[in-house]
Amino acid sequence: MAGRIPQEFINSLIERADIVSVIGTRVELKRAGKSLKGLCPFHDEKTPSFNVNPDKQLYYCFGCGAGGTALTFLREYERLDFVEAVETLAGIIGVEVPRERGREPPRDTALYDILADADRTYRGWLRRHPTAHRATDYLKQRGLRGAVARDFGIGFAPEGWDGIKTALSNIGVERLIDAGLVVRNENGRTYDRFRDRIMFPIHDTRGRVVGFGGRVLGDEQPKYLNSPETDVFHKGQELYGLFEARQASRNLDSAIVVEGYMDVVGLAQHGVGGAVATLGTAIGETHFRKLFRHTQDVVCCFDGDTAGRQAAWKAVLAAFPALAEGRQLRFILLPDGEDPDSIVAREGSERFDKRVREAVPVAEYYFGELERGLNLARIGDRARLCDLALPDLATLPDGMFRRMMVERLAQTAQVEATQLEARLGQTGRPRAAARRTAAESLAEGAAMSQLMRKLLHMLVRQPACTHELDDHLRPALVVAAQGTLLQRLLEYLTREPDSDTATVLARFLSDPGYEELATLAAQPLAVPDEGIVAEFRDGVARLLQERRRAERGSRGGDSESTESLLERAAALGARSRGPSPRDVAKAAS
Repeated sequence: MAGRIPQEFINSLIERADIVSVIGTRVELKRAGKSLKGLCPFHDEKTPSFNVNPDKQLYYCFGCGAGGTALTFLREYERLDFVEAVETLAGIIGVEVPRERGREPPRDTALYDILADADRTYRGWLRRHPTAHRATDYLKQRGLRGAVARDFGIGFAPEGWDGIKTALSNIGVERLIDAGLVVRNENGRTYDRFRDRIMFPIHDTRGRVVGFGGRVLGDEQPKYLNSPETDVFHKGQELYGLFEARQASRNLDSAIVVEGYMDVVGLAQHGVGGAVATLGTAIGETHFRKLFRHTQDVVCCFDGDTAGRQAAWKAVLAAFPALAEGRQLRFILLPDGEDPDSIVAREGSERFDKRVREAVPVAEYYFGELERGLNLARIGDRARLCDLALPDLATLPDGMFRRMMVERLAQTAQVEATQLEARLGQTGRPRAAARRTAAESLAEGAAMSQLMRKLLHMLVRQPACTHELDDHLRPALVVAAQGTLLQRLLEYLTREPDSDTATVLARFLSDPGYEELATLAAQPLAVPDEGIVAEFRDGVARLLQERRRAERGSRGGDSESTESLLERAAALGARSRGPSPRDVAKAAS
């Protein structure tokens, strides 16, 4: 893996970005006082509630709560991962993304240009090469219209050993080898990798060509040939057709996972959008995580034969770690001998859409397959079912879906769900029955506190508020915020006291609390800027007083020194709403 992107560059990138320009090319904005307004791209609305603040370089939607920096917007709007969003924003500004020195050299991004040249060449050959009729005849035989071939950028690699090598001779054979277009054998001879094949360009989510898949026209093997792994192409991460699906509809209702290029293209030919295919590999967790960034509903469509059922089972296990709240996974198993391309051509799109609507939910499919061959009237088989299921269920993210899966297993196996939860590493005890430490009490109380959220709001809007905390009071506030996002923000601002809002958001992009910070950063405070410091002082004093009372009320609390620190700081702060936390700390010491 190439070196990581320096945090300093990310901070600088956000500071240099013009959020109005970034968003304005994607959303129609109109001036409204100091801000700009438009229809929110993240939810349906008729009255503009989407605000862009050029002074703070932030956006916020008062309708759905979406908010953040230019980098956040690109991640959410374009459905990019973090690195892709940084690269996209850097491209808009016109700067190169640096990489810290790592074990491996930086990614060879010049390959994108080489692959783009190859893509243009293959597409040109489909239209003009003397032997292109072999490819066009095949595509017509499969019922493919010219418009669909154009939309997917389908091309043609003619017979011969040096077609692309000659056409791109100005690039140099070594670079063509790096791009996966040319092969060197053990005797040192170089020749085209793709020969006499229909060419399917593979795009990443930004639309750049990263590789190719070739379907042979003659008898050569293999039938389908993919680009090798390169600096810009990794089969386990890319999905054929995802970029095209996003071009057709930015908000996908569902994504349909199929097995081959022609299945994707064939479904599109009949008006069924959102189809994607893996590149000669089984669908994996990385694929699912990428899909779930673009849609909440994924449907796997496989053949109904043994191989198809095996592929479906692997898909279930690969998807489990990615099945967070609200995400759906469903399955279609086609009749033996059919594939999506052939069945949609025979039955039509309406019948296929019906199959999608009636696809089997993952829970039903999983337990149906797991229970196959077991006699659940026997205790031993019910125990066997638990042994088989629990390691799989342990990979599910903690949440409602996992709990419901455990309850489903408990009902079938005729055992208590708490017993199964205990085997999954959960206590299974009611919380009230367990003795909690003072730290747990403080964290739980803080998580429920509106006051804590108010302090968090002030800190992210005005990080300089931390200058009101000296070395005596800061530890008390960190203890009061123990185990929360506020604690993490305080610790970061202690290390980086000169950070502004944009820098804070950049630093917390990978933090679980990022969405909360981005939302608060984009929301104006109820008090004017000049009153924030006084409000912050008052809030700190009241929070310390609350936490002191919570710690006193908990049994088996923390050490006396922690309680006394909170007590002295809170008591002094409670005497008056005027003294600053600095004064409180001095008096407490």
